[in-house]
Amino acid sequence: MKRSVDTPVASKVVDRRAFIKVSAIAGGGLLVGTYLRFDVSSLFAEAAPAAADGFAPNAFIRIMPSGAVSIIAPNSEMGQGVRTSLPMIVAEELDLPWDEVTVVQGDLNPEYGRQVSVGSQSTVSNFTPLRHAGATARAMLIEAAAQTWGVSASACTTEQGAVIHAASKRRATYGELATKAAGLTPPANVPLKDPKDFKLLGTRVPGVDNQKIVTGKPLFGIDVKLPGMLYATYTKCPVFGGTVVSANIDDVKKLPGVRDAFVLDGIRGLTPGVAIVADTTWNAFRASKALHVQWNAGPVASQSSAQMAAQAAQLAKENAPQAMPSGAKIVQATYHYPFLAHATMEPQNCTAVFKNGVMEMWTPTQIPASGQGLVTRGLGLAPKDVIVHITRLGGGFGRRGSNEYSLEAAAIAKKLEGTPVKLMWRREDDFAHDNYRSNGWHSFTAAIDGSGKVVALHDAFVKMEGGPGDMNDSGFPFPAIPGSKVVSSKLPAGIPTGYWRAPGDNGNVWATQCFVDELAHAAGRDPLAFTLELLAATPDGGERGMDPAKMKTVLERATELAGWGKRRPRGEGQGFAITHTNRAYVAIVADVAVSRQGELTIKRLTAVVDPGMLVNLSAAESQVQGAMLDGIGAAWFQKLTIEGGAAAQSNFNTYHMLRMNNVPPVVDVHFMKSSEPPTGLGEPGLPAAAPAVCNAIFAATGVRVRTLPFAEVSLRWT
Repeated sequence: MKRSVDTPVASKVVDRRAFIKVSAIAGGGLLVGTYLRFDVSSLFAEAAPAAADGFAPNAFIRIMPSGAVSIIAPNSEMGQGVRTSLPMIVAEELDLPWDEVTVVQGDLNPEYGRQVSVGSQSTVSNFTPLRHAGATARAMLIEAAAQTWGVSASACTTEQGAVIHAASKRRATYGELATKAAGLTPPANVPLKDPKDFKLLGTRVPGVDNQKIVTGKPLFGIDVKLPGMLYATYTKCPVFGGTVVSANIDDVKKLPGVRDAFVLDGIRGLTPGVAIVADTTWNAFRASKALHVQWNAGPVASQSSAQMAAQAAQLAKENAPQAMPSGAKIVQATYHYPFLAHATMEPQNCTAVFKNGVMEMWTPTQIPASGQGLVTRGLGLAPKDVIVHITRLGGGFGRRGSNEYSLEAAAIAKKLEGTPVKLMWRREDDFAHDNYRSNGWHSFTAAIDGSGKVVALHDAFVKMEGGPGDMNDSGFPFPAIPGSKVVSSKLPAGIPTGYWRAPGDNGNVWATQCFVDELAHAAGRDPLAFTLELLAATPDGGERGMDPAKMKTVLERATELAGWGKRRPRGEGQGFAITHTNRAYVAIVADVAVSRQGELTIKRLTAVVDPGMLVNLSAAESQVQGAMLDGIGAAWFQKLTIEGGAAAQSNFNTYHMLRMNNVPPVVDVHFMKSSEPPTGLGEPGLPAAAPAVCNAIFAATGVRVRTLPFAEVSLRWT
């Protein structure tokens, strides 16, 4: 059975200027480290700074004389499968039997490089370095065997964790060769395997944590337990930017199980609020309900979703096109998507203990260095004195890239020096203090000539200031239409926005792909032929290097598999959408049925994806299926509104999620075979799902969905 360890084994500090570094470890084993130069990105602005020379380690292999092999998984696992797939890359090049590998979760450590699980980049950024690490270790083990036997290394091969010399029928395990290999100089430019020779990559491999998950073993931040631990809540002003004026602290301290209560303010990066510490989570939660705080709400209290909609309409009017080609058919439509919460199944949490000047934290985080940075700046600690243990995440979707809960926990723990404290957010806290997916409005104007060709396209785009999701004129279909234009405007800041699965694309692709379908019908054209014509007119490169030929291939394959063009009875319809997200090419076809009363059934989703080379087929399928369901669930039901500068929805009774009875009975995923390096895969399956369903709804009913969630849109037809 595959073994998984939640805490890393000790590692030595190694030379950062070497790409591959090999050394002996206690007991005569072999340690292989791999190094990668990382580019600076604003996305990781709060991550720990790179070494001055620009190199940082990324992953490690450990081979012991006993034959035990450990591979560190440096990135955070939140269901995307990297705790399994990253070690698989090493095991493939090293020719290791997968069942004999122990996967070790790495804590935050500058030796492992930028440990970030965001932007579907974990596999993309690690793929080549980890292949080199495995291949270099394999070459050194071969050389160790060749020297031992007095033969040429070229006469030796590897198989299932052993070096073989076929001519003499000699065989030595990696464990037997580890000590000698550790003393060798690592070779440069070791050739990598030809993908056609892969035995492990591209196959179905169960997640290393699966057994623990289904048997309820502790894996997540919420599961952390330490001796003598207390439990805390942290209450902030429901209006964003509000501060504490006064609170009934003395009354709260008298409640059952409460150990302490206090206001936290004046800490850099920390939103002011009231901490309650108790002997159980329940007592902390119960005490928080008895807490009465007088707040200074501040200027954001005047903001509301209704006000934003009015402002957006005015901005769109101001940025409308001056003129359209004379004689052309003019098509106008405004598409609106709302704020969305991340609604992770596991609420935000962090366990911290401050002892002897050192802050130690256990946290579910996508960017652990971000939390460390917040704590070092906020509490005046040195980075070396802030230790971050990475737990498994009960959902992330971009939410756990920001780590304010880590600073909250650390600030509380510092007040209770020597006592471990687990900070738990209530579900209501999670909805009230999220970094939401921004709302947005696309006011499209297009002109269609007499031949059914789009000759002008204008988009007056409006979104909340701050956060991702900006639209630009390089995204499909704009490059296909000469003179097309996007004019972007921003609503005043105040509501916190952040990264939400497939940032930007999650809303913008829905709007643009629905409008392309609308244009096809306005032109009297078949949407497939219409879109293929636009792709043919799209130049190579353009939006994030999109290859129109690849997009055409996945679209044609998806529509072929889904039976596009077959006649269907009224009330049933097909729609499709495409996206180039995180360098992956995705086409999704939706089959739906809508009753005359407007009840929607999604019968089938068919996806074709070109993500480059697959690492783990099982995880890849799950990621695309999950992303599609996430996409249709958000578009169908989810909406967060702002009233009086605060979130109006506080729990799942008012923020509805996709349920089992809404899930399509058939969710097909097909991958194009590729030998190119992997692209992102955790997010690309999401953006095209919602527009595919909305376009299918129109085909079935004639009802055009232009506002989300479409659960609030009447789909009745006659």
